[in-house]
Amino acid sequence: MRAAQVAFDEGRCEEASALLSRETLRGFLPAKRLSQEVATRLVDRASEKIATGDSVAGWHDIRQVERLGGCEQLVDEFRQEQARRGIANTRRLLECGETAMAERQIVKLQQHRLGGDERRLWKTIVRLITKAKALAYSGDFTQARAELDRVERLLPAGNVQLAEQISSRQAELAVDAAKCPPLIKALHDAIQRQNWTEVLTKAEAVLELAPEHAPALAARRRAWEAVGLKATAKHVQPHFRLAGGKVRSPLAKSTLAWRNSATLDTMTTDHQPGKRLIAWIDEIGGYMICLNDEVFIGQPTPEGGVDIPVRADLSRRHASIRRERENYVLTPIHTTKVDGQTITGPIVLRNQALVELGDSLRLRFTKPHTLSATAVLLVESKHKTEPAVDAIVLMSESCVLGPGSHSHIRCPNWKSDIVLFRRGDDIQFRAKELVEFNDHPGTTSGIITADCRISGENFALSFEEI
Repeated sequence: MRAAQVAFDEGRCEEASALLSRETLRGFLPAKRLSQEVATRLVDRASEKIATGDSVAGWHDIRQVERLGGCEQLVDEFRQEQARRGIANTRRLLECGETAMAERQIVKLQQHRLGGDERRLWKTIVRLITKAKALAYSGDFTQARAELDRVERLLPAGNVQLAEQISSRQAELAVDAAKCPPLIKALHDAIQRQNWTEVLTKAEAVLELAPEHAPALAARRRAWEAVGLKATAKHVQPHFRLAGGKVRSPLAKSTLAWRNSATLDTMTTDHQPGKRLIAWIDEIGGYMICLNDEVFIGQPTPEGGVDIPVRADLSRRHASIRRERENYVLTPIHTTKVDGQTITGPIVLRNQALVELGDSLRLRFTKPHTLSATAVLLVESKHKTEPAVDAIVLMSESCVLGPGSHSHIRCPNWKSDIVLFRRGDDIQFRAKELVEFNDHPGTTSGIITADCRISGENFALSFEEI
């Protein structure tokens, strides 16, 4: 008993629990009282650990409480609270449209046998919403509405926001069901005529309603192949062989470029910088995230006019980079080189291409994630952007921040990823573990706004709009 009391007083709850679990002490009244104190502290600690994302350690503490015996009420109350939080988090994730994360939340509840009938009901709701989403994405709007009808009937009273969202989504599906067939017919007609520009337009219109509509995806791929956008390496002639034995591939031209020559008066084009965010990451650095499909690089000026201002010997608008599907097209306006070769017209950038603007600015173009069209520009010379950042992210649909080599923004000390993604006009985030968002703890997603802040156990970052 003395050893158990000392261990408890010094905060060594595991040791105290092991001693009190011995058969010789179980019937001893002082041991029972101390067991209750140890159990209370372990339960409190388990709650804190789970709230900060360390669920494995939290449930380990609960198993120790169960081994103590005589603490069933404490454990039951803890399990009920965790079930309540898990169901609430599932509902919140569904309201944010994060069905995959809601499914994972249900799996966690199931692993710990929490929630009972209520968990099983929400599991069915999540499954039906997921199925409806997949059906709508593939273009089966009628069946998607049928699945959401079932959700409406199953949804418990009091879930006003989710009920309104489902009702709104059903109305949208009814409109999409009426709009899609004429678009599909027009797409087939364009394919028959082999009018590939019109095929692209009609396929995009269908995919805007149903992003995974298989015939529209196939038609779009066929149209891109027909117009030849893909950057393919040509036959390499001997004079491209360098001293080190490596071969420099000729630069691929863009067949969809909107500008034929670099001889352009930059003052005649009225360009306003698009929406940009700066992610300030504690102990990592600052990253400019450009959200437009096209960005201009040039000198910082009081009038603006460039998306990526760099303090270097550049023209006011020196070059532009435009995203065309999965490719990026660099258009020179003034002296520009790529991998040491001077270019005079638009070219498709390859991963790891070195872009040189003017006499000394060097930018490394990279696409870290093979499944993402998002690219990153790293400043390899000693020049500074304005405001000064470590790299520029050209964000397509998503941007991964994390410790992996596939991350667009590398954060070596982080334990897991945070993903930024587009939803309508908003930029949102999702995290694998619970984080604190604008001083509100216990969330895994949210909408990025100016001056918002996200923090976790070993990281913090804030955003600024420019």
